[in-house]
Amino acid sequence: MGIIPKIIFKAKIKEKLAALTFDDGPHPEFTIELLDIFKENGIKATFFVTGKNIEKYKMIIRRMIAEGHELGNHTYSHKNLIFKKKSMIFEEIERTDKLLRDLGVKGDIFFRPPYGRILFAAAAVLASLNKKVIMWNIPTKDYKENDPDIILKRIYKRIKPGSIIELHDCGVERAGKKIDRQATINAVKILINELPKRGYEFRTVSELIKY
Repeated sequence: MGIIPKIIFKAKIKEKLAALTFDDGPHPEFTIELLDIFKENGIKATFFVTGKNIEKYKMIIRRMIAEGHELGNHTYSHKNLIFKKKSMIFEEIERTDKLLRDLGVKGDIFFRPPYGRILFAAAAVLASLNKKVIMWNIPTKDYKENDPDIILKRIYKRIKPGSIIELHDCGVERAGKKIDRQATINAVKILINELPKRGYEFRTVSELIKY
């Protein structure tokens, strides 16, 4: 076992497959809306969830599992892991893993660091836990946007076989500003119809990297 975990930005495949991934949730409004859309269209996605939100919305997590979506670890409190102690990083990851296991998640639990940032301490902890780190090759920056067309343009510009698309179904509330992911929802509604016209199919991350 080394000191560097396996870090994946996209799958090395030729098939036109892509993974929809969502960070920071679950959220009682936006995650539910996404799950309804995916259920109606037979799509499975990968959700990187935080421990704090798991505790608040266990029923949403149970629904995700029941409907075949993939759950990943996005730490317990969504703190930046840069320049943090190994003990703190370990606790953030293990606490969230336990919450997911207790709710019925089986198999590997992938990890995505908050803000996509890891350095030496986090890398060492993740390697010791044998965690696969799932990043992305399509950063939509949807959390900054109110226009779904901007989000879609970023995806269309970078899409290629094996792409991992990073979106957000929740977020961190700052200065009392309400979280709004409606632009993301509207972009997803268009995307799941448009990408299949371009020959793409959707997979969970674990399905994508098996090819």
